[in-house]
Amino acid sequence: MLEPTHESEPFSRTTPGSQTLLRGLNLLRAFVSGAPVLSNAQLAERSGLPRPTVSRLTHSLVEGGYLEYDGVSKGYRLAPVCLSLARSFHIGRSELDAVLPLMAQVAMAEQINVTLSAADGFWMVYLHTIRKGRGLMSRAAMTGTRFGMVRSSTGHAYLAGLPESRRQLLMGRLASHYGEKWPKYKERIDTSRAKYEKDGYCRSRVVLGMEGIATAVMGPDGVLYTLSVSYAVGDDDDGPLEARYAPVLLSLRDAIEIAWSEFGGV
Repeated sequence: MLEPTHESEPFSRTTPGSQTLLRGLNLLRAFVSGAPVLSNAQLAERSGLPRPTVSRLTHSLVEGGYLEYDGVSKGYRLAPVCLSLARSFHIGRSELDAVLPLMAQVAMAEQINVTLSAADGFWMVYLHTIRKGRGLMSRAAMTGTRFGMVRSSTGHAYLAGLPESRRQLLMGRLASHYGEKWPKYKERIDTSRAKYEKDGYCRSRVVLGMEGIATAVMGPDGVLYTLSVSYAVGDDDDGPLEARYAPVLLSLRDAIEIAWSEFGGV
């Protein structure tokens, strides 16, 4: 029997699960970084599984229609069913589409980027992103884009918005994952959390010339999402722009909470 926990925590099992199934699914995860084609050797390196195990799993995944073999590049790529699974994800989360008009209205009016994200392990994933701002990120980022939780205002806002027990659990897992790099990340996360408690949002420099601010919002399904806006900045004008866009972000969060209240409350 499975006892589901929140999205930042592993499942608790009272009976053994299928390790073969889990390994196969982890092979599919190897593609989420954006690699179009991966060989058995590359999949073994990314998954940490032995080459013979990977060979057996890729054979089964091809037979099952989840992977396709590319004879030219001698590697595997995701099959079309994976795109259908992504579409089914959105169909099953109608509350996400319900707030798209609100996000689009703000993005268009302010000429900025507006994004709704969710956590996946140690990563944040764009669920919806509307790109009306200037800069390279406006062209490169899209729905499904992933980035490290510890490196952005979006990830920091997610951590700041978690209940204390869940935050401490996830922080412990992050510490183990990042090892000697963790103290540097933790210092930034702690600084962001203090700002979140004071102002209701976190801030970070996304890339050179691009600033991002983010806040957390609880969905009607009990999942904690993050809402963020990003905008182009010069070398010394981020303060005035933050003062301009912070109320925009927080007002949009409030509007989303009202819209989601129709799905059972937040």
